[in-house]
Amino acid sequence: MSLEALEGRIYGPISVEIGAEKVAGFVNATGDDADRWAHTAPPGFAGALLFRIAPLFIHSPEVGEHTRVLVHSDQRFTWHRALNVGLATTITGEVTRVRVRGDTNFVSFEVGVTSAGEPVVDSVSTFLMGTAAAADPGPDEGEPPVEAGALTPLRSGETTLQPGVDLPTIERSASRADLVRYAGASGDFNPIHFDHDAARAAGLDGIVVHGLCMMSWLCQLAAFGTRDAHPIANMKVRFRSALRPGTPAVLSGTCADITAGLAGVNLKLSTRDADLVTATAAIRTGA
Repeated sequence: MSLEALEGRIYGPISVEIGAEKVAGFVNATGDDADRWAHTAPPGFAGALLFRIAPLFIHSPEVGEHTRVLVHSDQRFTWHRALNVGLATTITGEVTRVRVRGDTNFVSFEVGVTSAGEPVVDSVSTFLMGTAAAADPGPDEGEPPVEAGALTPLRSGETTLQPGVDLPTIERSASRADLVRYAGASGDFNPIHFDHDAARAAGLDGIVVHGLCMMSWLCQLAAFGTRDAHPIANMKVRFRSALRPGTPAVLSGTCADITAGLAGVNLKLSTRDADLVTATAAIRTGA
């Protein structure tokens, strides 16, 4: 079945409560500040809400043959309110566009999260889905030890948001065990994140860190300098290259401008070789 035939297909609605245990598990799996996020989920938890509905599409029978390669390319989130623990939500997803280039499908999947009819989070995902790897993997060097590069908990600090001022740099990495923990906390069980052979078959050198896990780290940097329970208004993310487990990366960013109480920031996650993830975000300044 062609994925183009699924344009306009709606998945859900499903009812999901933002539970304290789920939030605590997500905070632990992403190395976030447990003290800060005791009563409210961090912004990155929007990825876990996305993956409550996305599997209904990704794992549906008509889509299965197209998921030998499944890669997250771009992601946009808009947060309308704080993700308070105990909040009852309704989640709906829709395939809004499918573009075909050779063996690859570029699928736009839009999700709306509401509570009592009011918007909570909106998102637009671009998934690259196909039956054949885009390239051959490099030499098989195996995987690092299970706990190599394990996450360390973050402790929030203070940042002055002014145009031209750099945000603090934060070092991040994830172990193979961290990827399993993140899969359990987020619901994203794409085998390229835990199955070496599946990752190689998809054209990767080995298993890789979840894109939305890396996005959650960028959310941590964006929210670092504020104690607001609703620190980010919106974020647009481009996943450019994969991060292997055990490999250190650095989060960095710069405030570009401040308008109407929102600080526009440019963010990136980099290794010594390349920028792996880039993003723009609007941070609430409280002004």
